[in-house]
Amino acid sequence: MRGRFKYVVLLFIICIFTAFFLSSSFFQIKFIAVNGVNSVTREEIIKLSSIYYGENIFRINKKNSMKSIFQNPYVRMIKIKRGIPNRVAIDIIEREIMAYVPYVGSYLNIDEEGMILEINPAIKRPDLPVVKGLKFETFKVGECLSIENKDQFSTITMLIKEIKNAGMINLISEIDVSDLTNIRLKIKEGIKANLGGADNMNYKVNFAKSIVEDVKKQGLKGTIEMSHTGNPVFKPE
Repeated sequence: MRGRFKYVVLLFIICIFTAFFLSSSFFQIKFIAVNGVNSVTREEIIKLSSIYYGENIFRINKKNSMKSIFQNPYVRMIKIKRGIPNRVAIDIIEREIMAYVPYVGSYLNIDEEGMILEINPAIKRPDLPVVKGLKFETFKVGECLSIENKDQFSTITMLIKEIKNAGMINLISEIDVSDLTNIRLKIKEGIKANLGGADNMNYKVNFAKSIVEDVKKQGLKGTIEMSHTGNPVFKPE
């Protein structure tokens, strides 16, 4: 009997403390920090999260908030943290525009995975490359570009990653994958690169970078030829 009474008392105390935590103004949210955003505004993230100032910090549903925030295609990863008693931190890792795909007078902004982040009538960042040669009929912002030739898609995503890792993404003005046996790059300052097929792309991109750095010092223009068997060569104009 005594054991049962103690259990009831303990349960009553827990209920009292729970009610206190859920109703006390001490735990009302007063600060919401949004970290890691550049392409998305702080206000948009807070709005999507449905986390409100004055809301009890224990009432927020982090799972639902994250699901809602992911509606923005620029958001790659999210972490929501409570800071007792009245702070919430929303940490965001964004997707970055890596290239543009022309589409009926507009441009699809894609990241390195081929995800469409948005569509614009003009190029927002002229320092990034335009991808040519892709064929597709439909697309949806927030999803990966659906290309008729699946090999083209895997090739372009791989190539963009290699170019990014080599630190060349801002040096390339155009990527042409119309012919997968001879992928072509237009590099700024009058240099072109014929890469051949998609094999050994890491080697080809890094070798092309070393040649570009060398010929730029000499003020030369021309073509880096890698589409043949044998060693790459630079053909000046």
